[in-house]
Amino acid sequence: MTENNIFESAIDKKVELTYDSLPNSSFEDVNFENAKFSNVNLKDADFDDGNMDHTKFNNISMSDGRFTDMYMVGTKFLGVNLSNSRFGCSIMNNVEFKNPDLKNSQFIHCDLSNVEITDCKIDGLKINGVDISKLLEQHEKSLEEQH
Repeated sequence: MTENNIFESAIDKKVELTYDSLPNSSFEDVNFENAKFSNVNLKDADFDDGNMDHTKFNNISMSDGRFTDMYMVGTKFLGVNLSNSRFGCSIMNNVEFKNPDLKNSQFIHCDLSNVEITDCKIDGLKINGVDISKLLEQHEKSLEEQH
């Protein structure tokens, strides 16, 4: 390691750091392909212009994180707690929500064209102030009356 916590080029070298503390370090133009990070504190770390394709995050705390200008096509969020999170100006075409808890969520200025809702609990669901569960009840009654 050189002055200022900047690592020298480690071409074709395997570097193992165990029980080391490297606060305020900088890593630039480094290839961490197939690297493993375990029990690592990255609080307040910044990642810019990186390739994290096929990266796996397990048992990670990312409270108050910020994800901007991200390309996350084909990404899976499984067992993730996104409470009090905000999604803005995001493209979410062909997204599947399976077994999420979306209670008390707000969808504002969203394009919901061709969205399909199946087998979902919708008590209190309102669209533009209209209680959808009551609207569906009326629809079901009119169908029964027609038969």
